Amino acid sequence: MRLIAALLCLLSPAATLAQTPPVPPADGGCIEVVVDGQRVRDYACLGRLMAPATAAAGGPTAPTAAEAMARRAPTTLGLAHSEATRQRLGNAFGHGVRPQRPPPPAPALPPALRRNP
Repeated sequence: MRLIAALLCLLSPAATLAQTPPVPPADGGCIEVVVDGQRVRDYACLGRLMAPATAAAGGPTAPTAAEAMARRAPTTLGLAHSEATRQRLGNAFGHGVRPQRPPPPAPALPPALRRNP
């Protein structure tokens, strides 16, 4: 009995060393490798998985909705741009954050107090 237990103790580490390396998944997934306790990812494989199907075939790709949105003019997206900011700030552009405003109008006197020439 002791002989069988000793034999099993010797064979179990040898069995773990003789295991075959993992086979890549059939669905085309990427393999993650652990080196010195750190997980290393295959970024080239992840990039291939995230590429559009036509890009993998080598043909021209149609822009995605996000790319089309990024190419739109800033004014159609409601974003501020330098010309709009320059128009709003006037001569204060680059000097302060308060927009340029015309001087306030002079207070108007009621008709009874006005001087008639």
